[in-house]
Amino acid sequence: MISSARGSELWQRLQGIDAEHPADWKRPGPSPRALRTDIVVALVAVALMAFSNWAVLELRKGADPAEVGAILHDSDPASALVGMFLVPAMYGVAIALRRRFPLWMLVLCTVAFVSAFAFTYLDTIVTQIGYFLVLFTAGAWSNQRALVTLLRIGITIGMIVWALVDSLTRATLVFSFSDGSDSENWITSVFGAYTLLINVLYFIGAFWFGNSDFRRAGQRAALEERTRELEEYMAALADERRLVEEQAIRLDRVRIARELHDVVAHHVSLMGLQAAAARRTAETSPEKSQQALLGVEQSARVAIDELHSLLTTLRSADADADADAESADGGQRENDGASGAKSGASAPSTHTIEQVPALIEELRGAGMRVEFSTFGEPRPVSPLTGIAVYRVLQESLTNTRKHAGPDAPADVRLRYLERGVELDVTDDGPASLAHAAASRGANGSGGLGLVGMRERARAAGGDLTTSKRGGGGFRVLLRVPYERQG
Repeated sequence: MISSARGSELWQRLQGIDAEHPADWKRPGPSPRALRTDIVVALVAVALMAFSNWAVLELRKGADPAEVGAILHDSDPASALVGMFLVPAMYGVAIALRRRFPLWMLVLCTVAFVSAFAFTYLDTIVTQIGYFLVLFTAGAWSNQRALVTLLRIGITIGMIVWALVDSLTRATLVFSFSDGSDSENWITSVFGAYTLLINVLYFIGAFWFGNSDFRRAGQRAALEERTRELEEYMAALADERRLVEEQAIRLDRVRIARELHDVVAHHVSLMGLQAAAARRTAETSPEKSQQALLGVEQSARVAIDELHSLLTTLRSADADADADAESADGGQRENDGASGAKSGASAPSTHTIEQVPALIEELRGAGMRVEFSTFGEPRPVSPLTGIAVYRVLQESLTNTRKHAGPDAPADVRLRYLERGVELDVTDDGPASLAHAAASRGANGSGGLGLVGMRERARAAGGDLTTSKRGGGGFRVLLRVPYERQG
């Protein structure tokens, strides 16, 4: 198993694939600009090969014609045609399309390379540079990794064996037929070994550089993919943050609307009752009328104080948001909307569960008949629970006055249970036909009182139940824990 794993790892390395290589990644084809560059390089290579052939012929004009004729294969016109025209043409095509069809161009260029040496082609420099370029490109651009790896291994082994046999043959001929000294023969042998080493480095270098380029391209693709995923994540995070901010603003608006509804509905209704009582007693009992008007004045002042406190809280939240915006660095602000909502939602309220008896007395003073009783041992509650009990009671009794009339009796029971507080508010319904008709009209108009009460109950971790009573009237039952859990 260990040898198998090592063999698999070696095969992956020979293909130019490592652990960081993306799975099933295929290198994209060259761009049109890259193809145009390859065509220009191919034309330059063909021009240099033609110039090299011309230069060699010019330099050998004064040599023995028989020698030059042997080089150019004058005795074989077909060989001369291959050497002078076909090899440069094959090189030009291979270099021009090396990134478009890397595997097949390697095969074509290999045939041209072998033909150049087989027919004693005059140019050697551009021929070898061009073949190195095509061999490198096959390893760097071919997506058929297994096939191109086997082909390059075969070419490398074959070329090295060819170079080794050629070096040994030359050395044997030199030692067998040379009349030179031992030092000259030794220099010839060293030169042959040097030539063999250059050939080995030539093919292994092209193999290694091709794999390295393919591996780097895969790593760049993986990095670009991770960057794209990170950008998408950051964009999604920004969208989510924006949604949280918008939701926080909406929740803050709901809270403001609920507070305004509670304050305005209760105090305006209370002032209406007190004003009606003052009107009825203005002639018969001026003292009671004056007391009712004082109640109207007091209710108005309390309403103004509560509205002023609410507006002060909102201004403080806006000031905190502005301060956060000024201290933010380059717009990198986190949870701005949520923090603004928290500062508003967590603002201390002036109403607690301990003020419930005072609320009852205030309503009784306005002429409303309210029975109030407490059960169980009073226990401390959280501010959220306290304001929920107070506001639900306030809204329930406001609805009683609105739907059942100012003379309708109401029964309020506050129970301290083992796990929380229970507020039970009931009434007997409209006391007259006029109030019954008004109640039906109010029910049809649609209000947010019950919705606000349920939201307060959920915010405190409890629940609210509303129902019509069998004998007439309405019931509101609130259950909230002493402290909200989690």
